[in-house]
Amino acid sequence: MPSPDETTPQDLVAACRRLYASIDRLDTKAANTVGVSRNDLRCLNMLAEAPVKPSKIAAELGLTTGSVTTLLDRLERADLARRERDPDDRRGVIVHPTPYLFETLGPIYSGVAREIERIAAEYSADERKAAVKHLNDASSAYEAVTSVDDR
Repeated sequence: MPSPDETTPQDLVAACRRLYASIDRLDTKAANTVGVSRNDLRCLNMLAEAPVKPSKIAAELGLTTGSVTTLLDRLERADLARRERDPDDRRGVIVHPTPYLFETLGPIYSGVAREIERIAAEYSADERKAAVKHLNDASSAYEAVTSVDDR
């Protein structure tokens, strides 16, 4: 039996559940802020990283091309995304984020980033290294399970 001040693997699982529930609540707040669905928000999170082709959105979100068209129509009406011709493929389209996307959702997510940085600044270098390792390991665990489901 572990001592009262020892952290167990189950403690890590519980902390992960709390983290993911917190992320879920934050994403719900963000989606509600701009009036989109959670799936639309997942697309917006992709766009925040870089412009993407609709085919990548379909693959990442598990949607048909028709569903992606409808999703992009909604995001364009909300001024959160815009479609432009792909300069490398005159028949193709690339989806870009709009400034409004960053104006509305940026403060929500940057607020969390600032708070994490504030907390992490109190950690030792070894604690930060261990935290990064754990988060990457937890991500790998989720990816391993989802890749098994995809087979």
